[in-house]
Amino acid sequence: MAETRMNEDSDLENFLKEANAFRRNPKKKFKKLKELDMFVLDNSLRETKVASVYAHTVTSKRAIWSEIKKCGFQYYFVESFTSDTRIGELFLEELISQKEDLSGAFGFADLWEKVVDGIPQPEPQVGLEKCKKFGINHVMLEFDLMYHKINYNRFNMKKLCKFMEDRFKWIRANLSPESLILVNFRDFSSTLENEPARVWEVVRFLATLPPQERILGIAYEDLGKSVMDQMEVWTKAVRKEMDRCGWEAGQLLVHVHEQWGLGNATNLECLASGATGIWAGVCSEGAALGHVDSCTTLLNLIRLGNTAVQKRYNCKYLREAAINVTKITTGELPFKRTPIYGDRALDMVFGFIHSAMKDDPTTYDGFDIAKFLGVERTVRVTTMANGDMLCMKLHEVFGVDDQFNEEMGNAMKQQILVNATEGRREEYDSAAGLAILFDQAGGQLTPAMANAINESTENQPRIEALIAEVKVEWDKWDAADGSADDKIPFDNFYNGFMTPYFGCYRCEDTQQGLKALDMDDDGWIDWFEFKFYLVWAGRQ
Repeated sequence: MAETRMNEDSDLENFLKEANAFRRNPKKKFKKLKELDMFVLDNSLRETKVASVYAHTVTSKRAIWSEIKKCGFQYYFVESFTSDTRIGELFLEELISQKEDLSGAFGFADLWEKVVDGIPQPEPQVGLEKCKKFGINHVMLEFDLMYHKINYNRFNMKKLCKFMEDRFKWIRANLSPESLILVNFRDFSSTLENEPARVWEVVRFLATLPPQERILGIAYEDLGKSVMDQMEVWTKAVRKEMDRCGWEAGQLLVHVHEQWGLGNATNLECLASGATGIWAGVCSEGAALGHVDSCTTLLNLIRLGNTAVQKRYNCKYLREAAINVTKITTGELPFKRTPIYGDRALDMVFGFIHSAMKDDPTTYDGFDIAKFLGVERTVRVTTMANGDMLCMKLHEVFGVDDQFNEEMGNAMKQQILVNATEGRREEYDSAAGLAILFDQAGGQLTPAMANAINESTENQPRIEALIAEVKVEWDKWDAADGSADDKIPFDNFYNGFMTPYFGCYRCEDTQQGLKALDMDDDGWIDWFEFKFYLVWAGRQ
């Protein structure tokens, strides 16, 4: 027993040592993310329309442009230029005619646009010519190192680098000597997995250019197929090669597509491993499952304590911008469960977690995104809501009332459990659902609650049709007293709707039923009072 106890003590010591290792020695990665002055090259005008069901128009481009400016993004893509005339070109003509400042505008252009017999050709260069036409001085040149039409034995990396160098010279001679140039490894992950030496040779060439000839930096992307560990080591390898060659100031910008749910984690891993920034839209809309957006990335850095990005960008507006650009692009609000800017992202769901085990359920320990953004945290009523949260929700939706207290909140919590036990699948988060739960728990409905029920649009067509039939009968009795005012006295209501079920008008059960319907206690049954119970019955 003594030996067992000694082993337990030793095992506990080892366990605590391992469990507390992160606390004692903060990881370099977190330090890197906390201190990173991240470069953002906004791609909202372009990325959000890739494979979009709804094409962008000049009007939608203008709306997105406005959101970009409000976010404080200094640099942004305006279009990916090809031989086709794209809507972005019409938008550019509008911006130019209105003398908008395009000093931060980037254009996409292919490094080469034509391949003959396995060899990329210097002409045509439509993308660059269009940059010149529209006065776009900054360029991202895109290329592939595993394109099936190219013979990389004949067009080896030395020839590719010379091709690239000639493009740099053309840009500086024809666009601006101060042009910011990026080169994008479009097939970065595939090449590093299969032909890593090709990546090394191009990176080394770029990093060893004379300082006066160096470009802004390197861009790379992953289509979402690689895991975090792969992207970590590949990013580190490129960053270290750049630094070894004295190109510490070179930007290394990452772009991660979503595919398997690892996008945001992979993106942060790249930033912690040497990437200096991202090129992305402010929201995640894009081809297939979208991409890792700047709103989510920046807010993650801020929650880790990063203050540099707060000085550089209008971070308090990012959530609103992401919502707006999603709506502009898709015609709909972001998916409700989208982190940061989905409708449910700021909900209070678990009272004990959001209060960090404190007595006050309104407090929040740690980084409070709602407080940072200056918006109210919303209580979401589920089976996990406690009495305090239900009381908060009543005040949030219906204002102040003496009935909205802790006792009522606890009674509503118990009613939720009763309904679940009886197999009734109810919804309580809407105004109508909350009002019905309040009534079920013994509360006296307020006029605001009755109105919420009356205005509820959650009824199924079948229920609406049944309520419409009842309304026809109601109107007959409403007119019986000579005034069609949507009010019926107790006796008329009894004769019209209760006689088949209640034996006499004076009976106690009948009077209790009438009083239950008379929410404002005026001796009359109003239509909206009656409709509340019809809606409730239809939801059962």
